[in-house]
Amino acid sequence: MSEPALIELEGIQKSYLGREPIFSNINLRINKGEFLFLTGVSGAGKSTIFRMLLGIESPDLGKVVFDQKEVTNIPKDKMYLHRRKIGMVFQDYKLLENKTAEENIAIPLQILRFSASKKDRFIKDIAAKLNIERLLDQPVKSLSGGEQQLIAIGRAAVHTPDVILADEPTANLDQKMATRIIRMLELLNSIGITVIIATHDINLIKSHQKRIILLKKNAMVEVC
Repeated sequence: MSEPALIELEGIQKSYLGREPIFSNINLRINKGEFLFLTGVSGAGKSTIFRMLLGIESPDLGKVVFDQKEVTNIPKDKMYLHRRKIGMVFQDYKLLENKTAEENIAIPLQILRFSASKKDRFIKDIAAKLNIERLLDQPVKSLSGGEQQLIAIGRAAVHTPDVILADEPTANLDQKMATRIIRMLELLNSIGITVIIATHDINLIKSHQKRIILLKKNAMVEVC
């Protein structure tokens, strides 16, 4: 018997303000440990899918299933338990600029109420994996955009979530740093974290031989 999927979208339809659906009858299965690109033109619904996985939005029709639980059925007071399983990386980093890199990375651990010693151990571990130890004591506002994105990845991954959702994580970066960002996400994938990258950067997608899901008008197509 095959292992249950980590994520399943079943017959998903979504529209806004009564307009024509941005997509309809979308079906997708993502297994634990996969690395894939979600692509499509601006407005195709990439970020909407991420918000549905996080339980921020609900589909008009269909089911969003995460770890065998339908997300829309999770009680509001239990949603934080679901979101603990997800690390989020944003295009604009969303870091606290007046805090150090280490303080930013520590945020999920503080929310999870890790002890000081356990928090220190987890931060040191992810910093070593991402090779960002030298940045830990630096104020975020003093870092370059690429360095800030590395810190954002550290924050998303420090508590070892089941999946990392990365929304246009290389959009504001040069090619060298974009490549480094993808390599760091590949490294995290190699230790068992499922990685989904939403991007419209065709060159980035072509340079990495990964599964590609293309969102088109009212359709989802698996490219490879």
